[in-house]
Amino acid sequence: MRTLLVILTAAVFTSGCFYSEDALITRRAADFPIVEGVYDHRPYHPDGRPFDRTTWSGEIEREGWSYASDVDAFPHQNIRLRELTPGIFAAQSVNEDRHYLFGLVWVYPSGLVTYHNPSCSDLSDTARETYGLLEEMTDGYCRIDRWDVLSAVLLTYLSEHDGRPRIDGEYRPNRD
Repeated sequence: MRTLLVILTAAVFTSGCFYSEDALITRRAADFPIVEGVYDHRPYHPDGRPFDRTTWSGEIEREGWSYASDVDAFPHQNIRLRELTPGIFAAQSVNEDRHYLFGLVWVYPSGLVTYHNPSCSDLSDTARETYGLLEEMTDGYCRIDRWDVLSAVLLTYLSEHDGRPRIDGEYRPNRD
């Protein structure tokens, strides 16, 4: 059951609705705000409640230009971050089809890391029109080909959700 939850959590993140065929967070632009160490991962239910137990635990470390773990089934293997605004980062992962997928990550001074998987369909029609995404939207997915557009879209998305969209999961430092 635990393995299934980890797989489902990873699938939620990697099914992101903003994607690109090229990396928009390059090695040179990547930021590394997460302190290396042991973390416990807990996804959240769609209603905002955290799961009642940890679904993954292990060491997260910087590996080259991304974050990784040697512990099996790390839900966000090889993720890259780039700061949008203090404490809020765009996250980039790559799926098995070599598409780059994007999400949002908050890193807190306490070491807590939370994330949200934004959906293009949750962006207003006005915003999608402004950024030229109406014609790029297919089955709820929006293709974005430039960092400046992605960063503007994610900041608009945050603004349209009062700066605090639903949290989809957390990584809490394990201090044991």
